[in-house]
Amino acid sequence: MRGELQSFILKGEARKLYREFIRLAKKAPSSRDELIQQIREEFRVKIKEDDLYARKYHLSDGRTKLKMLSEMLGMQL
Repeated sequence: MRGELQSFILKGEARKLYREFIRLAKKAPSSRDELIQQIREEFRVKIKEDDLYARKYHLSDGRTKLKMLSEMLGMQL
């Protein structure tokens, strides 16, 4: 039961992270479509992961990448 709850919570966090990535990618000046496609593909691959610890790692890694992307786009604007 506990694993199911954690899995449910992680899915919600992954959806939130995905939306944040897409919102940020839409602000990219030149490579918007390519960036959105890359984000979608990355999430499609990672969504198949069953291991709870791997999911947590992917979320943490995703947050780091989101921050890096945000900083990169901030420098371009």
